[in-house]
Amino acid sequence: MLKFCVKQNVFLYAMIAAGIAGVWCLFWNNRFYVRAIRDLGRLKEPKVKWTRLVLETCQKKAHPFVNAGAFMRSQIAQGRSAGISIPTLLRGSQNMIFTILALTVVSVWAVYRYRYGENELMRYLGTGIVLAGGLVFFRLCLDFGGKEDILLNGWTDYLENEFAVKQSTVREQQTERQSANAVSAWAEARADTGKEARGASAETKLQAGEGSEPARDRNELFTDPEKEARISKVREGIRQTAAAESRFAGMLTPEEEKLMREIISEYV
Repeated sequence: MLKFCVKQNVFLYAMIAAGIAGVWCLFWNNRFYVRAIRDLGRLKEPKVKWTRLVLETCQKKAHPFVNAGAFMRSQIAQGRSAGISIPTLLRGSQNMIFTILALTVVSVWAVYRYRYGENELMRYLGTGIVLAGGLVFFRLCLDFGGKEDILLNGWTDYLENEFAVKQSTVREQQTERQSANAVSAWAEARADTGKEARGASAETKLQAGEGSEPARDRNELFTDPEKEARISKVREGIRQTAAAESRFAGMLTPEEEKLMREIISEYV
């Protein structure tokens, strides 16, 4: 089997395929970071779906972030490019490097075992080293760690400063609106209560005014000392007339006298 694979260049083609797959993973991974970093300058109108999803998640949380870095790392881990998650793409490029190295070792051992010659040995060995080294070189040049730091720093600055200020402003506005609504409702309730109280007070005053007119008239009568003295004399005369031993008692019949006494007593 190994002899057939070496003769048909199966190991060689497998190494090339692994190299292509590794380059494909690096390309899509780099594309995600580049587009996400570009969106840092246009967070109000992002073009990347991942950025819009992160902004929606931040809006749903709507509270200050205690650890924005951890939050953004989790969001980056959920990012996708070409339908594959970013951590999977990173592991994919790394796995392709190990696959190329493994195929190189197996192919070199097979060539050495079946003694295909030095040229065949160098071809497999050179191909494996070039492909694995190229993937490592591209991975270092693309600097995914640095791009992730740029993305984390940009989003952390936004969440801890601009977004936090925006959320606090929104909360203050909501609080002001709620306070204004509460004050207006209280004012309306107090106005209604005041109207009812004023209506009841007016009715009470009207009733009190109607009922106090005779009292005011009586008070006006007794404010003058002369009037008060004359009224006292009349009252005393009426009492004497109503008395049983009065000299006017014999002028009336018993029935008239009784009736007169009742009238005078009722008047007094």
